[in-house]
Amino acid sequence: MAKRKLSKQQQRRIASQQENKIQDDKLQLDESSTQTARIISHHGRQLYAETENLEKIKCKIRQNLGDLACGDYVLLQQALNATGESQNVVVAVKERTNLLVKTGFAGAVKPVAANIGQLVIVTSLRPKPNPYLIDRYLTSAENLPAKAVIVINKVDLLDDETKKIAEDLTRLYQNIGYQVIYTSIKNNIGIDELSEALSNTTSILVGLSGVGKSSLVKAILPKEEIRIGATSESTGEGKHTTTVSALYHLKGNGIIIDSPGVRDFTPINKSQHEITHGFVDVRKFHGACKFANCSHLNEPGCAMKAAVKNGDLNEQRFNNYLRLVAEFNEL
Repeated sequence: MAKRKLSKQQQRRIASQQENKIQDDKLQLDESSTQTARIISHHGRQLYAETENLEKIKCKIRQNLGDLACGDYVLLQQALNATGESQNVVVAVKERTNLLVKTGFAGAVKPVAANIGQLVIVTSLRPKPNPYLIDRYLTSAENLPAKAVIVINKVDLLDDETKKIAEDLTRLYQNIGYQVIYTSIKNNIGIDELSEALSNTTSILVGLSGVGKSSLVKAILPKEEIRIGATSESTGEGKHTTTVSALYHLKGNGIIIDSPGVRDFTPINKSQHEITHGFVDVRKFHGACKFANCSHLNEPGCAMKAAVKNGDLNEQRFNNYLRLVAEFNEL
């Protein structure tokens, strides 16, 4: 079978990545210069890390380190290149507490960010909230594991229809233990509450393009140069403004990673058990069905279906759980 031909853009990206990696036999590393740093931005041949004294430095990458992600802790050493100039080289990646990934080109697993303490799931009143997308993000948070916070942005656009949507979402997710924060950049609503929620941990903002992730970061960090885009009038969806994850320091020892907008985020579930674990309300009924192999569809004695009927489990959440399981089984 003929090999698939790479596009010019893919060829340039591969060449750039190879150029950025230094062959081991060409290195003259100074082991006495070893220091720990954290990756604050990584895109193609551009990798920037921050040392323990908050110095930002550009780095090359040693071969065979695998995929690196914003938030990774790495070991750096000084090295001399062919012209005798000194450069910083990433020689090792320290063990991660967790890694958030998504599916990339041709279904490949692509790292988004590492060592995350909290997922901030940003939705908005324009484009309208997508509960299924929110639930998919929540499964990732639970399995990292990381704390999850839900932000409903652009509440200055509230009307009778969107007010009910926001209230229903708030009631649903607060009842199962998640913090929900209303925000508006235009009316300066919820910015202080969000800032407080970001203290003392590393957070990543995730959500569709156009929901206002970068605008929220800009409101919290007005001195940072953060690109902000508009929502498309024709599609109602956001235009991508953040093209690479970047790490920023906040007051209260908080760190935030601003990630590229994702129009269709698919969590990488290794098993149906992970999906069940990702639904905090559904997993309470796991193992309580009459049959051990219950699919929770048509079998008698299903504890989950009984919980929905009795009002102990939200029907929308249960249907989203079944939908995610079905998609997993199809794969």
